[in-house]
Amino acid sequence: MIAMLLLTVFGLGAFCMLLFRCAVYALPIMVGLSAGYWAITSGAGIVGGVLVGLVVGGLIFGLGQAALATSRSSLLRFLVVGVFTIPAALMGYGMMLEIWQLAMSPSIWQHAFGAVVGLVVAVATVVRILDAGSSPLIEKRAAISHGP
Repeated sequence: MIAMLLLTVFGLGAFCMLLFRCAVYALPIMVGLSAGYWAITSGAGIVGGVLVGLVVGGLIFGLGQAALATSRSSLLRFLVVGVFTIPAALMGYGMMLEIWQLAMSPSIWQHAFGAVVGLVVAVATVVRILDAGSSPLIEKRAAISHGP
Protein backbone atom coordinates (compact mmCIF):
# COMPACT_ATOMS: atom_id res chain seq x y z
CA MET A 1 0.00 0.00 0.00
CA ILE A 2 2.80 2.44 0.89
CA ALA A 3 4.70 1.46 -2.25
CA MET A 4 1.63 2.26 -4.37
CA LEU A 5 1.27 5.65 -2.69
CA LEU A 6 4.94 6.45 -3.27
CA LEU A 7 4.73 5.38 -6.91
CA THR A 8 1.63 7.52 -7.39
CA VAL A 9 3.32 10.58 -5.91
CA PHE A 10 6.46 9.90 -7.99
CA GLY A 11 4.39 9.46 -11.17
CA LEU A 12 2.44 12.67 -10.58
CA GLY A 13 5.68 14.55 -9.90
CA ALA A 14 7.27 13.16 -13.05
CA PHE A 15 4.19 14.11 -15.08
CA CYS A 16 4.29 17.66 -13.68
CA MET A 17 7.99 17.98 -14.55
CA LEU A 18 7.28 16.75 -18.07
CA LEU A 19 4.56 19.38 -18.50
CA PHE A 20 6.84 22.05 -17.04
CA ARG A 21 9.68 21.17 -19.42
CA CYS A 22 7.30 21.13 -22.41
CA ALA A 23 5.87 24.58 -21.64
CA VAL A 24 8.25 26.19 -24.16
CA TYR A 25 6.49 24.30 -26.91
CA ALA A 26 2.93 25.36 -25.94
CA LEU A 27 2.52 27.76 -28.88
CA PRO A 28 3.84 25.43 -31.62
CA ILE A 29 1.77 22.56 -30.21
CA MET A 30 -1.43 24.63 -30.14
CA VAL A 31 -0.88 25.93 -33.67
CA GLY A 32 0.11 22.47 -34.93
CA LEU A 33 -2.95 20.85 -33.37
CA SER A 34 -5.22 23.51 -34.85
CA ALA A 35 -3.68 23.11 -38.30
CA GLY A 36 -3.88 19.33 -38.07
CA TYR A 37 -7.52 19.47 -37.00
CA TRP A 38 -8.29 21.83 -39.87
CA ALA A 39 -6.56 19.49 -42.33
CA ILE A 40 -8.50 16.47 -41.03
CA THR A 41 -11.86 18.26 -41.22
CA SER A 42 -11.11 19.57 -44.72
CA GLY A 43 -10.60 16.05 -46.05
CA ALA A 44 -6.86 15.35 -45.75
CA GLY A 45 -7.44 12.26 -43.59
CA ILE A 46 -5.72 11.36 -40.35
CA VAL A 47 -2.27 10.81 -41.81
CA GLY A 48 -2.43 14.08 -43.74
CA GLY A 49 -3.67 15.93 -40.67
CA VAL A 50 -0.85 14.58 -38.52
CA LEU A 51 1.73 15.53 -41.16
CA VAL A 52 0.26 19.03 -41.57
CA GLY A 53 0.21 19.51 -37.80
CA LEU A 54 3.82 18.38 -37.40
CA VAL A 55 5.06 20.55 -40.26
CA VAL A 56 3.18 23.67 -39.15
CA GLY A 57 4.17 23.26 -35.48
CA GLY A 58 7.82 22.70 -36.40
CA LEU A 59 7.71 25.66 -38.76
CA ILE A 60 6.34 27.96 -36.05
CA PHE A 61 9.03 26.86 -33.60
CA GLY A 62 11.76 27.16 -36.23
CA LEU A 63 10.62 30.63 -37.29
CA GLY A 64 10.60 31.79 -33.67
CA GLN A 65 14.10 30.47 -33.06
CA ALA A 66 15.37 31.96 -36.32
CA ALA A 67 13.86 35.34 -35.46
CA LEU A 68 15.58 35.28 -32.09
CA ALA A 69 18.91 34.14 -33.50
CA THR A 70 19.14 36.63 -36.34
CA SER A 71 17.30 39.70 -35.08
CA ARG A 72 19.19 42.72 -33.81
CA SER A 73 15.98 44.51 -32.83
CA SER A 74 15.15 44.30 -29.15
CA LEU A 75 11.50 44.98 -29.90
CA LEU A 76 11.23 42.01 -32.27
CA ARG A 77 12.97 39.74 -29.76
CA PHE A 78 10.61 40.96 -27.02
CA LEU A 79 7.58 40.27 -29.21
CA VAL A 80 8.75 36.77 -30.15
CA VAL A 81 9.47 35.90 -26.52
CA GLY A 82 6.08 37.28 -25.52
CA VAL A 83 4.25 35.29 -28.18
CA PHE A 84 5.87 32.09 -26.91
CA THR A 85 5.57 32.96 -23.20
CA ILE A 86 1.88 33.89 -22.94
CA PRO A 87 0.54 30.45 -23.99
CA ALA A 88 3.09 28.78 -21.71
CA ALA A 89 1.94 30.85 -18.72
CA LEU A 90 -1.69 30.04 -19.48
CA MET A 91 -0.76 26.36 -19.71
CA GLY A 92 0.94 26.51 -16.31
CA TYR A 93 -2.09 28.20 -14.76
CA GLY A 94 -4.48 25.65 -16.27
CA MET A 95 -2.24 22.76 -15.27
CA MET A 96 -2.28 23.92 -11.64
CA LEU A 97 -6.07 24.29 -11.66
CA GLU A 98 -6.55 20.76 -12.98
CA ILE A 99 -4.08 19.16 -10.56
CA TRP A 100 -5.62 21.08 -7.65
CA GLN A 101 -9.06 19.67 -8.49
CA LEU A 102 -7.65 16.15 -8.28
CA ALA A 103 -6.28 16.69 -4.79
CA MET A 104 -8.48 19.25 -3.00
CA SER A 105 -11.79 21.04 -3.17
CA PRO A 106 -11.90 24.32 -5.11
CA SER A 107 -11.08 27.48 -3.18
CA ILE A 108 -9.53 30.90 -3.73
CA TRP A 109 -6.12 29.33 -3.11
CA GLN A 110 -6.56 27.30 -6.27
CA HIS A 111 -6.37 30.48 -8.36
CA ALA A 112 -3.60 32.00 -6.22
CA PHE A 113 -1.36 28.96 -6.67
CA GLY A 114 -2.36 28.80 -10.34
CA ALA A 115 -1.17 32.38 -10.84
CA VAL A 116 2.12 31.63 -9.09
CA VAL A 117 2.69 28.52 -11.20
CA GLY A 118 1.80 30.46 -14.36
CA LEU A 119 4.36 33.12 -13.43
CA VAL A 120 7.05 30.50 -12.73
CA VAL A 121 6.35 28.77 -16.04
CA ALA A 122 6.49 32.11 -17.86
CA VAL A 123 9.87 32.98 -16.35
CA ALA A 124 11.24 29.52 -17.12
CA THR A 125 9.98 29.79 -20.69
CA VAL A 126 11.66 33.17 -21.19
CA VAL A 127 14.94 31.78 -19.89
CA ARG A 128 14.75 28.70 -22.11
CA ILE A 129 13.75 30.59 -25.23
CA LEU A 130 16.48 33.19 -24.82
CA ASP A 131 19.03 30.47 -24.12
CA ALA A 132 17.95 28.43 -27.15
CA GLY A 133 17.75 31.54 -29.34
CA SER A 134 21.35 32.57 -28.77
CA SER A 135 23.79 31.41 -31.36
CA PRO A 136 27.56 31.49 -31.71
CA LEU A 137 27.16 33.73 -34.77
CA ILE A 138 25.57 36.46 -32.64
CA GLU A 139 28.33 36.19 -30.03
CA LYS A 140 30.99 36.48 -32.75
CA ARG A 141 29.33 39.57 -34.24
CA ALA A 142 29.08 41.14 -30.78
CA ALA A 143 32.74 40.35 -30.07
CA ILE A 144 33.81 41.90 -33.35
CA SER A 145 31.70 45.04 -32.97
CA HIS A 146 32.73 45.67 -29.37
CA GLY A 147 36.44 45.01 -29.85
CA PRO A 148 39.07 47.62 -28.95
